[in-house]
Amino acid sequence: MKKISLIIIASTLVLLSACASKSYVKFVDNSIKNKIEIKDVKKRVLENGFTQIQVDGINKTDKYTLFKYRVVWEDKDGFEVKSISSKWSDSSAYKNANFRINVISPSKQAVNYQLYINKD
Repeated sequence: MKKISLIIIASTLVLLSACASKSYVKFVDNSIKNKIEIKDVKKRVLENGFTQIQVDGINKTDKYTLFKYRVVWEDKDGFEVKSISSKWSDSSAYKNANFRINVISPSKQAVNYQLYINKD
């Protein structure tokens, strides 16, 4: 009986975790992954209820590097929340230097995000 209960509990946890939306950073083109590295990602809810993300990275090359990023926001149910940050934005990092990306959600309902990084 204990074995069956454990199997049911484990199955339920797997199903719940599969349904939950997750926030993450993804490199669209792996060639940019060789040039920049993401060191830290922070997320917080501001006093006004909007979500802020801060991504810290480093340019690992001896060259000024251009790249693009976009953020797709989702509500608690995993539905996309339209935002201007869903469009590709240009960014850059000086040689062997740190860089930072800050983005604030378009609404209080936007609680999860996917940050995509691509080559310029």
